[in-house]
Formats: sequence, C-alpha cells, structure tokens
Amino acid sequence: MDMDLASLKQYIQINKNARSSKLQIDAKVINVMYFYMIGDFDSAIQNSQEILNDNKVKQQYKNILQNYMIRSTILSRQNMDREELDSLLRGLTISDAAFAEKTKNLSRAIYDLTIAHQSNDYFENDSHDYKYQQLEINYFQAMNASIKGDITRATDLLNQLSKEDDTLYIVRMAKNILASM
Repeated sequence: MDMDLASLKQYIQINKNARSSKLQIDAKVINVMYFYMIGDFDSAIQNSQEILNDNKVKQQYKNILQNYMIRSTILSRQNMDREELDSLLRGLTISDAAFAEKTKNLSRAIYDLTIAHQSNDYFENDSHDYKYQQLEINYFQAMNASIKGDITRATDLLNQLSKEDDTLYIVRMAKNILASM
C-alpha cells in the first residue's frame, strides 16, 4: 500500500458500492488502512470489527484487519497495560503463522515505544518497499533513538518525516515531538 492518499480515497469511493463483492471488500479493507494512516484509530477499529464479523470475508483479509485493529488499539489507548496487550495478542486468529508472529512482535514493539516508553529494537533492521510503511518504520526508529538518548538520530529521522503529508498521523506526531524538543 503506497501513499497517494487522494487515490486511496478515490478507490474507496468508487468501489465501496461496486457490483463485485471482492471490490467492495477490498475497498473496506483499504478504508481501514486509510483510517490507520491518518490516525483515525477509532474508525479503523470499528470498521475492522464490522468486517471481521462478516463470515463471507476471506481469512487473508481477516489477517490484515486484525493486524491493523491491534495496532490501532495500541495507538489509541495510551493507558493500556501489558496484560491487556497480551490478552489482545492471545485473541488473534491470524491463520498465517509467520504473519501472526510478525503481528505480535510488531504490536509489542509499538506498545514498548509508545506506551511503556521502553526501547525496542524491532524496527532497527526493518525496511519496506512501500513508502508509508517505511515512514512508519522511521517514526518508530526515531522514538527508539529518543528513548535510548540518541537525540541527534531521533531529530534527523523526525525532520525527514516532518516533510511528508500532514494528513498522516505519524507526520503530525513527528512535528509535535520536534516542537517539544
């Protein structure tokens, strides 16, 4: 999923009422991703839950939706404790074992960096071909660097992020962090 937000919105609008149920589901899943990217986590969670309750939705979509739902939950609930996170992770029904493990590790890393304010090197050797995912990796690398006291690296990464589209949650957060430094 790359970053042209206007095209994503257009795709969602065109296909949400398409004749093809596959296109409708695609549009719904992409809508969840869009909500996540812009930081509307409540909508991402709500839409994920609605789609997950549809028995006609293929498991591969459900896997993706669970990933976005748990990440949205972590980022929207700053008072979550580790036990609650572990309970959410135990409740995952992701059918692909490797993707399930990746989702768990990713979720723990996001929790550590955003709620527990503990360093976590999960993102340090990670990269992605898609721009948004790479920006998100950079954001979490900046948070990790800041927690570890490497303010120069954190500032460099946040400055790079701050040049991106303000519609993105991670860009707004990067700017807020820079303003408070």
